[in-house]
Amino acid sequence: MLKKVWEPIHINSLEIKNRIGLPSMVNMPGGEDGFISDSTIRWYEMRAAGGAGLIMTGAVVVTPPTPEGLARRKQFNMNKWVGVTDDKYIPGWQKMVAAMHKHGAKLGVQTVVLGPQSGLAPSLPPYPDAKHAKLSNHEYAGTMPPVIEVPTADIEKHIQDTVDVAVRLKKGHVDVFELHLSHGGANLYSAWLSPMYNRRTDGHGGSWANRLKMPCETIQRLRQALGKDYPILVRIPGDELMGKYGITLEDTCKILIPALEEAGVDAFDVSQGSIMHSPEGIVIPMYYPRGVFINHAAQIKKVTKKPVIGVGRIVDMRMAEQFLEEGKADMIFMGRQLVADPETPKKWLENHADDVRGCIGCLAGCGRPCPVNYDIQEEPIPMTACRTGKKVLVVGGGVGGMEAARIATLRGHHVTLWEKEPELGGMVGALARTKLTSEFQNFLDYLGIQMRKLKVDVRVCKEATVKEVEALKPDVIINATGSSMVIPEIAQGKPGVIDHIEACKNQRALGQRVVIWGLVAAELAISLAEAGKDVVMIGRGGEETLARDYPGPRRYYVLRKLLDMNAVREWPPQKLVSNPRVMFFTDVEKITPGVLHVVDGQGKKGEIPFDTFIISRERACNNAVYEMLKGKAPEVYNIGDSNKVGDIKEAVWAANEVARKI
Repeated sequence: MLKKVWEPIHINSLEIKNRIGLPSMVNMPGGEDGFISDSTIRWYEMRAAGGAGLIMTGAVVVTPPTPEGLARRKQFNMNKWVGVTDDKYIPGWQKMVAAMHKHGAKLGVQTVVLGPQSGLAPSLPPYPDAKHAKLSNHEYAGTMPPVIEVPTADIEKHIQDTVDVAVRLKKGHVDVFELHLSHGGANLYSAWLSPMYNRRTDGHGGSWANRLKMPCETIQRLRQALGKDYPILVRIPGDELMGKYGITLEDTCKILIPALEEAGVDAFDVSQGSIMHSPEGIVIPMYYPRGVFINHAAQIKKVTKKPVIGVGRIVDMRMAEQFLEEGKADMIFMGRQLVADPETPKKWLENHADDVRGCIGCLAGCGRPCPVNYDIQEEPIPMTACRTGKKVLVVGGGVGGMEAARIATLRGHHVTLWEKEPELGGMVGALARTKLTSEFQNFLDYLGIQMRKLKVDVRVCKEATVKEVEALKPDVIINATGSSMVIPEIAQGKPGVIDHIEACKNQRALGQRVVIWGLVAAELAISLAEAGKDVVMIGRGGEETLARDYPGPRRYYVLRKLLDMNAVREWPPQKLVSNPRVMFFTDVEKITPGVLHVVDGQGKKGEIPFDTFIISRERACNNAVYEMLKGKAPEVYNIGDSNKVGDIKEAVWAANEVARKI
């Protein structure tokens, strides 16, 4: 039973109806030339209607765009953004605030001054010093543009720009103002605080006292301009996860919190990480435990009486309740969960917790798009009741097929789903059995519950034949038979050979010595190694092909785990491992019982003993059923991998595109 999450909380004079909020995320849709659009309002109103008490916008830039910048935006068709640098934007903010208030939620706006990632920094590279000029060489960490050091004379301008924007937001009836002081090179204020980026010698750099001058003066000026009762939040780094190179939790507790309190801050929004060096603290992969960073908020609460907000892969309302009850935070921000299902708080409040669509931690968009939430996009096909209920047959019980069945049933169609295997889930169900991708099970659980609640006629161990389809006489057939791994001819019929999906399904049957052919299978390789197997990965490509298609933060984790990169390794979970072993530019020459004969890019031959040889390379569409069933119903559709090999998002969204139109 949840209690604490529903209690109101006061930040300065503002009462927020409960203790669940949406944190600032860089995924909000914008409008033409900075004007708030209907899509912007809809995006946030979904979460307000879903029950969150405080809605924070994505970071809004306080520096007025230059004519050159505006011209560049138009040149690259980037006119859509959210502006607040002119009074002309105030009516849009008033309209958005009204939409939040209609549902009893409050609106906060986070602001930034563009920083090193955008070419403006407290001091010039290298970061942090000449000896360690680059502590990450991975593309996700970002390649910085030429950096300009902020002249001392410009400090006042950045402060005043921030204050001007805050005043404008207050005129727009915005309830909360937040200054972004976290994430390293992501913005100027966070870089100003970080020893990684700020080595100025003009009295604004070097020591903590100097690095705090600009942020603290900004907060003091904000307080003067906004009044004593207006809520001012700061997003702070609980820890930059860079050890001696960055801000530590001890620094935050002993130095940062007291200084910011004295300057006039009302509450602390605790984040972590540095965008260019430890992004896993900001965009946390599913490989880390849920709530992994709550200790930062808990330690900060010990040194302040101001409200403390905890954030970081908290995707379960019971966990939020537990952290609040334990006094680890005063409020919980649930970002990606409120993207996956904006109605999460409401469903819990109304005793429908089993209807919550859980975040799967995939990091494939986290807002635009979200693989499990088709409605998150700017212009989804509306969900409307069908005019005439049709008899719909869905062939295939993977996530695409189940989602198509769910949507079609909700619209009023009569749906039957056939799956030839003994259980639903398809390829995603197999991947969910792998330790590193076990969060995929969240979506399968949700879809399974919805199948039962909607009373979809589900038949497993049921293969579609022309005779039985003709006997059913469906009006609509949706084929979602997925894809299969392609076994190269050299490996076909050889003992010990198995494909990736079968390996996931039968992990207990795998031998001790495992070789995986395919560098995309890094999550499986690491999971098997952590389970005690001796794993070797081989592939024809180089390092650039390792985990090539993974979303950025997931790939960054894998590369730091498996490659000897020049990266920050101060945080324990990112230690370099020797198992799995990765062999690049390696091809299979022949396979004999228990031995893989390989050759590298230089023509050097070798042998790798194995008990199990897993193939994880190309996939091919299973479209034979679709070809067979063409013309067997007035409407026949082919979706997901059986149409074009893709990912979870493509299967789920294709299911919606079809099921919302029939």
